[in-house]
Amino acid sequence: MVEIPDSQLNSLLHSHTPIWNPRPTPTTRMKTLTSLLMLAASAIVTPVASTSSSEHFHLKSIGATNQEHNNLYVYAYHTGTGLNDAVLTKDVNTASSIYLNGTNAFFDFNTKLLWGVVATGDNKFTAWEPILINAGQGSNGFSVKGNSFMWSEASGFGGWLVCHWYHNAPQLFYLNRYYDATIPSSCSKIQPKAEYIN
Repeated sequence: MVEIPDSQLNSLLHSHTPIWNPRPTPTTRMKTLTSLLMLAASAIVTPVASTSSSEHFHLKSIGATNQEHNNLYVYAYHTGTGLNDAVLTKDVNTASSIYLNGTNAFFDFNTKLLWGVVATGDNKFTAWEPILINAGQGSNGFSVKGNSFMWSEASGFGGWLVCHWYHNAPQLFYLNRYYDATIPSSCSKIQPKAEYIN
């Protein structure tokens, strides 16, 4: 045991200097955990790489069986901090510009963050999955072939689907190539076309 002289003990007891406690309390544990989580979150969000050499484009829906799903533009529908769903509108001014960096597709929101297109993982038990636009790198495997916006078949991509879904607007999904989908009447298979911005 460490002996502290009475004069030092008295000055410590009456000072405003905190004394280190080797046994953390629930409050100090929570503060430490919060600090670590904030540090980890800041490491995940990556600054934007230079986009000056990438061609920007809008995604426009074509080839839909339901004519209401043709000539619509993709934009980000905010669902939470750093989270968006890909939905469609007739208004090209609402549409978000997109660019490719390698095989990653990014929405350009004029912020310091990357906003990557996310095709949620291959799940062999679902016929289709939503397309997301979230802070960060997003999924890889995107490309433009001709003017057609595509995702990697190796990742389970089997085409594009637009459905009137729960945002009260048409929403973009990808079809799972490993599952034979029965398409609801509120949905249409489409092909997003890259419409380049001059």
